Amino acid sequence: MISAAALLLALPIAAPPQDQASVADLYQSAVSARLAGDPARAVALLRPVVAANPRNPDAQVQLGLAQLALGQLDAAEAAFRAALTVAPDYNDARVGLARIAQRRGDIAGARRALEPVDETNADAAELRRQLATEPLPARWQIDLETSLSDLSGPQPDWTEAVAQLRYRPSPSTAIGARIEYARRFGRTDVYGEALLEGALGDGLRGYLSFGAAADPDFRPQWQIGLGGSARVHSGPYATVLILDARQARLALGDVQSVSPGIEQYLGGRFWITARWINLFDEDGRHQSGYLLRGDLQASDPLRLFFGYSDAPDTDEGIVIPVRSVFGGVSIDLSPRATLRLSLAHEDRATGADRTQFGVGTGFRF
Repeated sequence: MISAAALLLALPIAAPPQDQASVADLYQSAVSARLAGDPARAVALLRPVVAANPRNPDAQVQLGLAQLALGQLDAAEAAFRAALTVAPDYNDARVGLARIAQRRGDIAGARRALEPVDETNADAAELRRQLATEPLPARWQIDLETSLSDLSGPQPDWTEAVAQLRYRPSPSTAIGARIEYARRFGRTDVYGEALLEGALGDGLRGYLSFGAAADPDFRPQWQIGLGGSARVHSGPYATVLILDARQARLALGDVQSVSPGIEQYLGGRFWITARWINLFDEDGRHQSGYLLRGDLQASDPLRLFFGYSDAPDTDEGIVIPVRSVFGGVSIDLSPRATLRLSLAHEDRATGADRTQFGVGTGFRF
């Protein structure tokens, strides 16, 4: 790391709005704040230092390390690259870029970032050991699910099956396709959907989907989906804002839905999801409801989930109010295979209650 004396020499003769001494003091205070576990304060202190001299590599590296601790990966990458523009052999910046690639799941990219760093560098050596034990991330994922629903009254049972394939051309982008088979009311619908999902910035993701069914009885004739998520706070108590919007053409007309929500993490292994569900039916009437869900990562391979919803639904080809309680379990059988079991009970406004049992599996390769 460049010394404090070198830092002062790197500063311009005039560094408004602070003089050289005050900028150096800000830098030292920022380093102390970062090492004390307060990266947000470090970022706030370093911004005027970098503004005074963007070609100060030490300040750029310290800013990148603090932003990395906050999960601001794009900003941290920009800071590390700015440091390397001035000091191409700055190993701390290269290790920082490798850690960003590791956080993004780009193990090969992390290894490439470390190639110019000498073997004697302790931070690089430790990161190399970590990367050596991490398998390359799976680019393909296939999910298969099936469910059987028992309906009260004279209506026949429902049977459903879903097959979904996802491909990740990069750690931040996914392309998917799914086929849904549904047998309800003695009739069968087959619905297909394509999905494009990607990162739009630090903590910001978006998706676009389009689906259609040929001559459906209860599934949409076509449907467009748009939405995403924004991580507004990182760490074990992260907060994520979510939004889903859909425009669907059903047999009785067009239906729109808008569902904003929030995911709140409580210590890293437990998180709560709340959604406000709004539907506008074929006559333009607004119906709304909500969904609450809790997820518990009981152990590394075992996740439990449970929830309750009271909201309008279009499963029968029309908008009807539905109250539902549901839960299930997801078990990682291996790093590449997952088994899921679920159970739900619905009280439907049509007068028929529904109890659904589902089983699914996922494979990554």
